[in-house]
Amino acid sequence: MGEKRKSLRFGLMINSLTVEHWQYDTIKLLMDNGMKLSLIIQNNDSGTNHSILDKIKHYPFRRLLFRIWNRFIFNPRSKSPADLTQITEDIHTIFCKPIIKGISTYFEEVDIQEIRNQNLDFILRFGFDIVRGEVLNVAKYGIWSFHHDDERIIRGGPPGFWEFMRKIPNNGVILQRLTNDLDKGIILKRVNFKTILHSYKAHLDQLYFGAEILPLQVCNDLIYNNELKEELSSSDARIIHPPTNIKMIEYFIKSVTRRVSFHLNDLFRQEDWNVGYCMCSIEDFINSNKDTIDIQWFKKPRKNCYFADPFVINTKKDTYIFFEWYSYYNGKADLAVALKSEKFEKYHKISSFKEHRSYPYIFENEGIIYCMPEAHKTNQLVLYKFDEDNLSLEKDSILLNGFPIVDATLYHHENKWYIFLVNQKNSHTHLEIYHSDNLKGPYVPHKNNPVMIDCSKARPAGKLFNYNGKTIRPSQNCTNHYGQEIYLENILEISDSKFITEFHSTIIPLDKSNYNKGIHTINSDANITVIDGKRFIFTISGLKQQLKQKIRK
Repeated sequence: MGEKRKSLRFGLMINSLTVEHWQYDTIKLLMDNGMKLSLIIQNNDSGTNHSILDKIKHYPFRRLLFRIWNRFIFNPRSKSPADLTQITEDIHTIFCKPIIKGISTYFEEVDIQEIRNQNLDFILRFGFDIVRGEVLNVAKYGIWSFHHDDERIIRGGPPGFWEFMRKIPNNGVILQRLTNDLDKGIILKRVNFKTILHSYKAHLDQLYFGAEILPLQVCNDLIYNNELKEELSSSDARIIHPPTNIKMIEYFIKSVTRRVSFHLNDLFRQEDWNVGYCMCSIEDFINSNKDTIDIQWFKKPRKNCYFADPFVINTKKDTYIFFEWYSYYNGKADLAVALKSEKFEKYHKISSFKEHRSYPYIFENEGIIYCMPEAHKTNQLVLYKFDEDNLSLEKDSILLNGFPIVDATLYHHENKWYIFLVNQKNSHTHLEIYHSDNLKGPYVPHKNNPVMIDCSKARPAGKLFNYNGKTIRPSQNCTNHYGQEIYLENILEISDSKFITEFHSTIIPLDKSNYNKGIHTINSDANITVIDGKRFIFTISGLKQQLKQKIRK
């Protein structure tokens, strides 16, 4: 796609210098990362003056409730006004009065030529409604626009609204290069979020803020990899319009009932995880009929605790299963280990940190057993040495710090160490990679973090492993709920600027097990495979912890 460059020149289509918060963030991200804003194309259309009688005659009264609610009541943070004046005061601006034909917006030839003279790489559209015609071709890589729905399912709008109303479990977002087809352009990036069904406001904030990095990521693909990945949309989904008054009444009822149900469910239905193991390799586990596998489940000492996140390692001395031991009474987890020499029947706590610990990633390197647990409340990722004699951890080094790191997973490939992780702020959707030439760092971020935004496969679910010559990364599918199933993908390419994968298979919860409502970790060593499973119970301790969390919020 042309010569590799350190920066791209872009233009901005806006209706005014006051934009929505998420739009401001998107522009600022581009500028802060070296992209040069070279032109502002501002809408100079003052609109047509109609008489009051004409306005009343043509007013869409069947959508009156939506218009009142959307203009005066609905106030998500992502849509709050933000002023572009300070960051655009020296930017060349042209004021264009578009030609309106039906629902389409066209540009005068003189304006098209002036825009073309700026030699822009792309234009980001945050105004001018439905743009069509020759202006679509004035920038090298076209005009880019967001559509906060999966265009294969929903075209039109409002963004994310119909996913919420119809209980569609996931909400796609695309960044597209505009064509003359409405919400059916050339797809540049496609990402996927879990639909927040108890709050449309929270859901829309998630969509807007979560996807604001997409234009920068497309720029990085052009700069570092000299490529523009394009997917031609062939959607035949019908275009959906804003809700009628009847639908808005339905929306208000659903918002209230779902919110109440959500909080009651949190209070009276707690997750109860447990660790299970079977004497087989991970390959045999994947290929077998899961209902015939002999899973041995740990025997928990109390009802108000659970075991999860198992890892297994075989050493010369013993075979160990490491896991998270969570207490509803304390509201946090410690790390624990079970030994094969004790038939995995005794559970030894190996940590007593003030903060929560989980996901005890265990591995061996140069004869030393290391543990790299999750401790997101400390804003650090710490490497510990494991003492087999005393069943204890000794702090070794800090690998990363400065943000809440969740489920960090190591991968050693071609003399490089890669850490896969998610940030607690986007723990189900945004996968990030950090890399180093040495195990103990320093680690630097991938050039296009987050490398993946997808609620169905971002969050790590255990160690990477080899399967028939392929490198498989387990991840959590959190589309319908946390721990829905494990998604396995084959890593095709990984570097400091690329990450390409393909689907391999999924592992669903064991249907005939007592813990058949979820699974979110799998690991294997020495022909022992460990998993976890979920069910739901009620405990007084769990109720108290949920109440505390809701009061804090």
